[in-house]
Amino acid sequence: MPEDAPRSSLLEVIAQPGPAAALALVGELDPGTAPILQARLLELADDPAVTSVAVDLARITFLDSSGVRAIVTGSEALRARGAPLTLTAPNPNVRRVLEVTGLAQLVTVD
Repeated sequence: MPEDAPRSSLLEVIAQPGPAAALALVGELDPGTAPILQARLLELADDPAVTSVAVDLARITFLDSSGVRAIVTGSEALRARGAPLTLTAPNPNVRRVLEVTGLAQLVTVD
C-alpha cells in the first residue's frame, strides 16, 4: 500500500443514508484516515436528496488538524447547498480540539 493511501483500518464509518444522513465514526481522524471522512462528506454534499448530515464523534479516539480540515471541507460543501452539518457526542478531548481550532463556531456541536 502506498505511504499516502488512507489507512481505513484505523477508521470505521457507519452510514445511515437518507435525507437526514448520519455517519458514526469509530477510530482516529489523522492524516491517514481524514481523506476517508472527507470523501464521504463530499459524496453526501453531491447528493441532492441529502438535506442535513450528522456525524457522531462519540467513538473517535484521536482528532488532529487533518481531521478538522476534512470536517471543514465537508461542511463548506454541504453548506453551499443549504444542508447543515452537525457534530454529535464528541468526547472531552475531541471537543477541546473543536473549540481550540474554532470549528465549534463554524458547525453545530451537540
